[in-house]
Amino acid sequence: MNKGAFFTSINSAADILRKLKFLKDRRQILIGQYSQASLEIANCGDLKTIYDIAIDNRDYELLLDDDSIFQFNKNGDSYRYAFIQSHVTYYSFLDFLAEIFDEDEIPKDNDSLEEIRIDYAEDYEQRRNEQKLNLGAMYIRYDADAKGYRPNFHSYAHFHIGINNSFRLPSSIILTPLSFVLFVLKHVYISLWEIALKERIINDEIFQFKQLCENVPEDLWCQQEKMEFYIT
Repeated sequence: MNKGAFFTSINSAADILRKLKFLKDRRQILIGQYSQASLEIANCGDLKTIYDIAIDNRDYELLLDDDSIFQFNKNGDSYRYAFIQSHVTYYSFLDFLAEIFDEDEIPKDNDSLEEIRIDYAEDYEQRRNEQKLNLGAMYIRYDADAKGYRPNFHSYAHFHIGINNSFRLPSSIILTPLSFVLFVLKHVYISLWEIALKERIINDEIFQFKQLCENVPEDLWCQQEKMEFYIT
């Protein structure tokens, strides 16, 4: 995957999140150019610390409405994608409006919602800051790197779910940023996934995304590994 295709894939993911009104910020930064602070604590094993430093230094490409983040790194044929979920429970603007207005008083059109969001921005942020910890916050990472490749022990391409464990789920394909975002959207934000399907934000054309994922090179995917359970 060349750099152009890599950035196009991130933009495609951002477009989907934007249509779902779940994208807060799209950062345009150089690939992998995160702060030294984030690089130093990447393997510290403390999800809150990793998240807080990434937020403080804006070390992300996509910031979601619930303050969770996506990071996308590409260095030659090595890839690292990470989803770091906010450790504070999500409290949407509609949740906030439901507390102070009757249902029939809440605007249904987007323009009116944006106007009222501006008017109540300070109060809404205050309520968000009061939310409880999200004890089930997810950390999902996808790595593809030939340096540590050991057949049947450390696959070239694999998923990490959570931190402070040795869990690695092998993959026979090289994911694009879009495919990683769709994977997270489906398995972490099932209600948004349902909306995306119902409103055809994710349609038959987007479901061809897997065709854009290249196969792991044969010299990095041995026959024995193909006999295991893996994502294909």
